[in-house]
Amino acid sequence: MEYDQNFWDNKWPKAPIIYRGRSLMKSKKPVGIDVKDFITPNDNMILDIIQRFGLKKSTFNETALTIQKWVVKFLTYKYDDDSSACEEFWMFPFETLQGQIGDCEDGAILIATLCIAAGIPAWRIKVAAGDVQEAPTAPTGGHAYCIYLADRPETERKLDWVILDWCFYEDSTWPIEKKQLARDGGYKGYYKSTWFTFNNENSWNQTALSIEAGRISENQTLVLEESVKEEKDFIESVMKSIENKVGQWQQ
Repeated sequence: MEYDQNFWDNKWPKAPIIYRGRSLMKSKKPVGIDVKDFITPNDNMILDIIQRFGLKKSTFNETALTIQKWVVKFLTYKYDDDSSACEEFWMFPFETLQGQIGDCEDGAILIATLCIAAGIPAWRIKVAAGDVQEAPTAPTGGHAYCIYLADRPETERKLDWVILDWCFYEDSTWPIEKKQLARDGGYKGYYKSTWFTFNNENSWNQTALSIEAGRISENQTLVLEESVKEEKDFIESVMKSIENKVGQWQQ
């Protein structure tokens, strides 16, 4: 059997997954967003980040690990309830970059977007949502994280999924070749059942799914303290802010 794009794209059932945590302008009526649309690899800001910080490396494994490390260094974790009027407020990558804060799915979406924009094929990158548990006696909780179909020549399929997490169990010091496999639950089996997965091309689930978000955000998003009219100046101001936060980046 050939473990190629066709195999991995069709290994699990596909179904629409719709996020309903945002509202229409001047309204509390929820608007549905296909989760695939949250991953935006053609965004100029994303492409600029990759170039400025040297995130694209000579191999896919090196690129994936470098991006994981960069997001760990850059992004500050903050619960949605503290940053928006919504219990589960998903942000687009440009919002995460400008706000410089986010929770688990925001960082996972950012990692996935950067990986695909840096040249890793979309079929080798997914955002996953599911249960995690640190110990048999610990409570189970919901979590979102990025997974990457890594080059693992020691395995039967030569490719295998590893977890690129930035917050729950952050293992960016481990090389891709040493990370524990996602199918084994990642580090110490902390990652349990998967609810659904998606990238910018497909979403996988047994049935169509609508993600409800409790309270609906009334268009509250994170913004920069200074507003800049010229687009070029605006993007540059965002980049300077990011560079100030990341500091001396070791590639």
